[in-house]
Amino acid sequence: MPTAKPSSVLSAAAAKKLWNLYGFESSKDLVLEDLAMALGVVVLEGHLKAADAWLIRKGEKGIIRVSDAIPELGRRRFAVAHELGHWSLHKTLSQLLSCTSADMLARYKASAPEIEANMFAAELLMPTHLFQPALGASQPTARFVNELAERFGTTRTSTAFRIADLTKDYFALVMSKDGKVAWWQASDALAEYVWIENGGSVPRYSVAAKFFAGESLPDAPQKIDVGDWFSENRGLDAECFYEDVIPMPRYGKALSLLWLE
Repeated sequence: MPTAKPSSVLSAAAAKKLWNLYGFESSKDLVLEDLAMALGVVVLEGHLKAADAWLIRKGEKGIIRVSDAIPELGRRRFAVAHELGHWSLHKTLSQLLSCTSADMLARYKASAPEIEANMFAAELLMPTHLFQPALGASQPTARFVNELAERFGTTRTSTAFRIADLTKDYFALVMSKDGKVAWWQASDALAEYVWIENGGSVPRYSVAAKFFAGESLPDAPQKIDVGDWFSENRGLDAECFYEDVIPMPRYGKALSLLWLE
C-alpha cells in the first residue's frame, strides 16, 4: 500500500480555522493552554523519557504532556502546537502519540502525520497573514530571525524554517552539529538550483566553520562563494551569497542563514 502524502493545504487550513473561530488578531492573543482547553485538551508539564511531548486521547478529551527538560519557551510552545496538530488532524490514529525533537523538525522523510503536525504548528504559531508581511524587504539575518522569533514566541529554527516556507527570495538554512551538516532547507525559489550534502563538513571558509573552531563570529553577515556551501549549482546565476550564523553552543550546533542579496 503506498504511503499517504502529507497535506500542507489541510494542515494550514485547520490552523487558520482556529484563528478565525476564536477571533485571534495577533500572536499575543494565542495562549496555547487556553486554546487547548477550549478544544478539550489539558496541557501539563512533567518528566518524559526520550520525548519532547506526548498526546493521549480518550474520546473528545485529551492530555498533552510536555517535557519539563525543554529549556526554551519557543520549543515548548512548538511542542504543544505540534500535539494540537495531531489532535485536530489525526483523530483516527493511536490514542497515545509520543513525539521526539526530531519529529518536531520533520519535513519530508518522516511519516505524513508528523509532517502535517509540523505544518499545522507553523501556521498556528506563525500564521501566513501575519508572518509574510512581517518579512517585508528585510534580509534574513540572525538579528532579524531573532526579532521574528521574539514577536511570534517561536524558536529561531522554526522561524527560519517559516521564512524558507514563505519567502519568494533565494534563501536557505543549514543546521550543523559538531562541524558536520545535519540537515538543510531551501526556499522554493532556491531549491531547484542547489544541493547540500548532509553529513559533510561545513565549508572551510564559512562563518559556521569559525564557530566550530572556537573563533569569534563577525558582527555582520559575510559574503561567501556559492560553491563553498552548495555542492551542486544547477544554473544559479550568482557568484556569492551572504551567510549569517545563529550559534547554539548548548547543543554544539550552528544555524547558518544563507541568502542572495
